[in-house]
Amino acid sequence: MRVWWNSRNRLTPWLLAGLLGLFLACSRPSVPCTNAVSSEEISPSGKFKAVIFHRSCQEWVGSTLTTNVSILPANQSPGDGNGNVMSYKGDVGVRAGWLSEQRLAIYSFADLNGATRLDTVGGVTIEYPHMVDADIVRPAPPAPSPSASADGSK
Repeated sequence: MRVWWNSRNRLTPWLLAGLLGLFLACSRPSVPCTNAVSSEEISPSGKFKAVIFHRSCQEWVGSTLTTNVSILPANQSPGDGNGNVMSYKGDVGVRAGWLSEQRLAIYSFADLNGATRLDTVGGVTIEYPHMVDADIVRPAPPAPSPSASADGSK
């Protein structure tokens, strides 16, 4: 009876080379991601801050950019991960505003329903009100003052 793993077998070197190739393909180095903070809002007591940042991860093909929000102690930075409050695939404009020490509002013109988001983090309730573009309806021009005459003199 012949054993396939016998060192005299011609299949053994090819099998070892294939396993080595598979190992090398699966153990490629991790590609680093970078976080760029765009704004920070300190809570009313100064204990926490809401951090808005963009996370960029260079993939082997293309690039992934996400918009993130985290609630952190006031003396910490976001670190190397996604936001603990919200993560949205793509670059969207987001603003955070503290309504109280226990309430934070995340404002955006984008529809954040597609985002990965939480409604409560560390005892803070998160609200996501949808904003309407105020530039669509422009205010009427001011009325002329009654003291001005038709010829422009006062």
